[in-house]
Amino acid sequence: MDNKAMHRISYGLYIVTAFMDGQDNGCITNTVAQVTSKPNRISVTVNKGNFTHEMIQNTGKFTVSVISKAADFALFRHFGFQTGREVDKFDGFSDCERASNGRMIVTKGTNAWIAAKVEKSVDLGTHTMFIADVTDMEVLDKTPSCTYEYYLSDIKTKPQEVGKTSEGQTIWRCVICGYEYVGDELPEDFVCPLCKHPASDFEKIVPGAAPEAKSAPASDRKTVWRCTVCGYEYEGDELPADYACPICGVGAEDFEKT
Repeated sequence: MDNKAMHRISYGLYIVTAFMDGQDNGCITNTVAQVTSKPNRISVTVNKGNFTHEMIQNTGKFTVSVISKAADFALFRHFGFQTGREVDKFDGFSDCERASNGRMIVTKGTNAWIAAKVEKSVDLGTHTMFIADVTDMEVLDKTPSCTYEYYLSDIKTKPQEVGKTSEGQTIWRCVICGYEYVGDELPEDFVCPLCKHPASDFEKIVPGAAPEAKSAPASDRKTVWRCTVCGYEYEGDELPADYACPICGVGAEDFEKT
C-alpha cells in the first residue's frame, strides 16, 4: 500500500476562530468541508491539543475565514506558529472584525467567512469533528482560495541567509522554518523572527566545512518522522500515538517515517 496516495488529496486552508471567557483565538486548519446543503452544514476537524478545540467544544460556535492566494506568510506564522494558550493572537491584530455569532473574521488575506453553530461532535481519537449549521456567511472578494499546494510553492518562506558570509563564518539555522542567523554565537534568548521558535531550535552550520569521512553507525542513526502537512521533523525510534505536530497541530497519522 502506497501511503503517498493520501498526499494527492487536495486541501484548502482556513483560519478557524473561537471565543471563550473573554478571549478570542484562532488556528490554521485544512479540514473544513461542506457536508450538506439542505440544511447548510459544514464540518471542521480540530486536534484535541489545540486551544481552539477547547473553545469550540465548550461554546459550540466558531467562524471560518477562507484563506486566499493574497495571504502572506506572516498570516500563517501568526495563527499557525504560536498557541493561544500562551499568546493572545488578536491583541494588536487589526485585520479583523466580529461576526454575527460573536467570533472574529480575519479580513486580510481571506476571501470569505462562514459563521457556524455546532450541532454534533464526532470523537475521532486525537481529533474531534464538529458538524455545524451555517448561521451567516459573506464573500469578501474574488481572489482565488489558497490550497495547501499553493502555500508550499508560493507562500511558505524558503530558507534564506541573513546576509553575505565569508568562508568559515558560522551560521545558525532554524530547524523549523529554515531562517538563518549569522554570528559566532547564537544568543540564548534569541527568537526566530519568522516562526518565533527559540534558540534551542537552531542548529550550527559552518559553510565550507569538510563532510564527515564516515556516516554514523546504523545503531546511532536517529529515526526521523516528518509531518506531511508542514514538514516538521520529529526524531525518535517511535512516534507517540497521541503526538501532535507543534507547528500545524495535525496528529501522528499525518507523519511519515523517513
